[in-house]
Amino acid sequence: MKQSFKIYIVFDNKCHKPGFLPGFGFSVLIYNYFTENFSLFDTGGSGDILIHNIKKFNVDISAINNIIISHAHLDHAGGLANILHINPNIKVYVPNDEEKGFSDAFPNNQIYGCSDMTEIEKNLFISGQITGSFIPEQSVFLKTEDNEFVVLVGCAHPGLEKFIIKARNISRIRAIIGGFHGFKDFSYLKDIDFIGACHCTQYYNSIKETYPNQFKRICVGDNYSF
Repeated sequence: MKQSFKIYIVFDNKCHKPGFLPGFGFSVLIYNYFTENFSLFDTGGSGDILIHNIKKFNVDISAINNIIISHAHLDHAGGLANILHINPNIKVYVPNDEEKGFSDAFPNNQIYGCSDMTEIEKNLFISGQITGSFIPEQSVFLKTEDNEFVVLVGCAHPGLEKFIIKARNISRIRAIIGGFHGFKDFSYLKDIDFIGACHCTQYYNSIKETYPNQFKRICVGDNYSF
């Protein structure tokens, strides 16, 4: 099967491989084989830890084209300033309601607010802002060669099922990776081959017990191809 995307886990607090550093928060580095570009989804809670882990994968910060921020909490946007200091040309995509705050904080950088689903490069989609809690949030949908989605989520504050439903209305979900927060209607995960619950997932053990064959332990230093 032809590879479409490679996912590098560069920030998380559940576990880490030797030589990598843990930290509270979440971040995933994405390599898009369609465009041969790197993008970053979230930036963890510490720029120093994030940069260490990206470099551990032998990826240059200057090679990153896009950053997608799921929501404005520090454990997902805390490393943004450090990355932009090294590479100020990166385009930053944030939930629409958060655009002013990020633009005020980073007036010299390219900040874009997303309200609707947006393809920022070939087969890499931002879900658009989803609400339902007091925190607007967005996720990433990666469309593979065989037209299935890999869904990346930050904390899923509005409810993980909302992101799943939005993706599933377009195509089948092959994998979902990220923080599931208080999500507990596990039936939504039934037909997903790869369940990578990590970071803030409150019902981590219950999900693992419900779907032992689909559940994947996500650690900083892991990488996955889809």
